[in-house]
Amino acid sequence: MANRLAECSSPYLQQHKDNPIDWYPWGDEVWDRARAEQKPVFLSVGYSSCHWCHVMAHESFEDPEVAEALNRDFVSIKLDREERPDVDDVYMTAVQMATGHGGWPMSVFLTPDKEPFFAGTYFPKDGRSGVPGFLTIVGSLAQAWRNQRDEVRKTAAEFASALAQSRERALFADESAFSVETVDQAVEALHESFDFEHGGFGDRPKFPPHSALRFLIDYAVLRGRLPGDGAGLVETARTMVALTLDQLVRGGIHDHVGGGFHRYATDDRWHLPHFEKMLYDNAQLLGALAHARREGFSDPSGLCRRAEEGIVDWLHREMTAPDGTLYSALDADTGGEEGATYLWSEEEVRAALGAGADAFLEAFQCAPEGNYLDEGSKVRTGLNVLHRRREDTGLFEGELALLRETRAGRAQPGLDDKALAAWNGLAIGALAEAGYVSEAIAAAQAWASYGSDLPHMVTRGRAEGDAFLDDFAFLADGFLAIAGGGGGSEWTEQAEALVDRMVELFGEPEGSFRFVRLGGEVLFGTSKPFMDNATPSPNGVAARALRRAGRVQAAAQVVVAGLGWVIRVPRATETLLREMVHLLVDSSVRTTVLVGSRTSVEVRLEPGEPVIDQTGWGYSELVLDVPSGLHINSDQPPATWLVPTVVRVSGVLGEAGFEEAPDGRYEGVVRIPLRLRPAGESRDFEVRVTFQACTERECFAPEERVLLGRLVGD
Repeated sequence: MANRLAECSSPYLQQHKDNPIDWYPWGDEVWDRARAEQKPVFLSVGYSSCHWCHVMAHESFEDPEVAEALNRDFVSIKLDREERPDVDDVYMTAVQMATGHGGWPMSVFLTPDKEPFFAGTYFPKDGRSGVPGFLTIVGSLAQAWRNQRDEVRKTAAEFASALAQSRERALFADESAFSVETVDQAVEALHESFDFEHGGFGDRPKFPPHSALRFLIDYAVLRGRLPGDGAGLVETARTMVALTLDQLVRGGIHDHVGGGFHRYATDDRWHLPHFEKMLYDNAQLLGALAHARREGFSDPSGLCRRAEEGIVDWLHREMTAPDGTLYSALDADTGGEEGATYLWSEEEVRAALGAGADAFLEAFQCAPEGNYLDEGSKVRTGLNVLHRRREDTGLFEGELALLRETRAGRAQPGLDDKALAAWNGLAIGALAEAGYVSEAIAAAQAWASYGSDLPHMVTRGRAEGDAFLDDFAFLADGFLAIAGGGGGSEWTEQAEALVDRMVELFGEPEGSFRFVRLGGEVLFGTSKPFMDNATPSPNGVAARALRRAGRVQAAAQVVVAGLGWVIRVPRATETLLREMVHLLVDSSVRTTVLVGSRTSVEVRLEPGEPVIDQTGWGYSELVLDVPSGLHINSDQPPATWLVPTVVRVSGVLGEAGFEEAPDGRYEGVVRIPLRLRPAGESRDFEVRVTFQACTERECFAPEERVLLGRLVGD
């Protein structure tokens, strides 16, 4: 018998409608029941094309024993991360805080007040290899709720408070960081983690570095118009882009037969993919490939150009809805087996290609024993992932067409047929950049029909949900790409209407944007997303749309608001860095006007020349005058990401005393007593204080002040 998910339009929720678990979709009904019955809530988040989501579903959510335990002791929610990215973002932050990593499926246990008290990702039904079993976890948490409820609630409230502070935080940097030096340093940071053998950054698993590629391309093109000698870094940027794109289009992550790219590789050579195919990955790779081609990056084999064409063919053939919008994803699994549609035995290739098979098998590195390893056991499966040799330059168009025809007769992966505004915006922009303007217009027309009353998604022709910041920003940017590609001035007008509405619904006083519109559901703090993830930073793309719409100063204001993050994590803020390059080239940008004056915390010694008393000690106070509306963190702040106030004395012996701060903050005039004693003959001393000033909603970059003093007297 179907559960409540049978009435939902989400393909992911539909996958779970026949589970024996009494699932609820996210909404008031589930929380009303949890509060009425005082039961904890199990929240399971995933998406339709996620391989490990399917694994956990088969192991646990289809299991009667698990269902009995959950139905008895919990109220259970199944959530599609793509329908509610705001909810997903909140609890993914909780998972990352609790475990140090994230991913899907996401498994979070909550109080009836939505506060998390246990968080993780995939759990097997029964424990193995040091990972606790899901059934054991469910039983233990249910027992804790029955017997230690007050303690569980207290822990959850503390966790929720830290979560809210984490999501509310912002880091500012001095306007001087809006500079050529900052973008140069970001390229150097990318260079340090670059894989000069296989392309990309870091070790395995390896995700296509979408935002880094776009930043590096623009950096290589524009750096010569900026002050200073950046020739060496420009060449480095070009090398990183060219090698990464070449290795991506040769790798097993590329679907050579059907076009498009899989989500990511589990190895460092782009060989062994997780097989889901996401619209957002393919849109960003199409944009990067087209961008590199237009800017003259080398493609001697022609493989990058062919990969562009393959993405467009795949979008047209498999991912386009009747109304022209673009579907979200293809599943990783076919018939419960990951990658079954895409893998080949040597015999299958020979049967399809006949006499021409030998050259193809060698070029695509197929082996009789297979080159595809089972992810868990690392054992060869007898099947092959097609990936090209480095020295291979043949296109094999005829052979690939024959394999495509053969593959069409196989069972196909499931399709997530909802169209998301943000992801469609990425694809529309990429199609226009690649020169497929008519195809971009065909995908954009349905979205344009909504005007500025934009929905978050369209499922089988039905508009659903309030749009988020990325929906507005990505579509506005896509429409501007159509206009820039010769699609007509009406697309500029459409984009400007979206930008106006974006500013109205999501704008923040300092110039950046919140993710959820004003008046929308907010859980544990207002998120202002500056960092790149699988999709580019919503604030970064908003800045791009503003700049391309002619609102250069407003665009710079967004980038300046995110400067603290750029300085701290350049490898996760490449979209902001890309915009900074463009804005630095534009001589009309005046960052000093944009940043304005930030009220400084005044720091002084009283007295600066303390007198040594009969005990041999001198006494002074370090005084920090904190302006109204700000506070500084105490020496023991309540969250790990907050920077504590630290005082160091050198030159003489010194001790600092801190007042207790129950809420972890100091306000107004802060006095820190100092006790000082000569060290040998030395009486000159230095006091170095580090502190972080914050408002109620965000924190500035940490500051360090140095004060000099001298002990006087006997």
